[in-house]
Amino acid sequence: MGRSIGAASDAATPEPPPVIALRPLAVLLALVALGSAARAGELTPAEKTEAQAIQSRCRADALRLCLGVRPGEGRGLACLEAQADGLSAECRASLPRARALFEKKRA
Repeated sequence: MGRSIGAASDAATPEPPPVIALRPLAVLLALVALGSAARAGELTPAEKTEAQAIQSRCRADALRLCLGVRPGEGRGLACLEAQADGLSAECRASLPRARALFEKKRA
């Protein structure tokens, strides 16, 4: 009877689920410009396949170097470009083509 209203509700409030588990996939999708912010252009089926291959080549680097990057608008790709010295040779070699696909998708 003598309890304050806020004290009981604060103790019973569950913690929100962690969002970090969703970020790796979101960063990878942003890497190849398949996010909702870049729907104006269309990639051919061959270009989509190429973008998926780039995603595979850069997956480990993106998870290691860009995990905290907010997805969308090319931020994942920009992060990888900024971290070029720390990328695997395979991923680093793919960045110019990833940028070209991103620009085409965004156009």
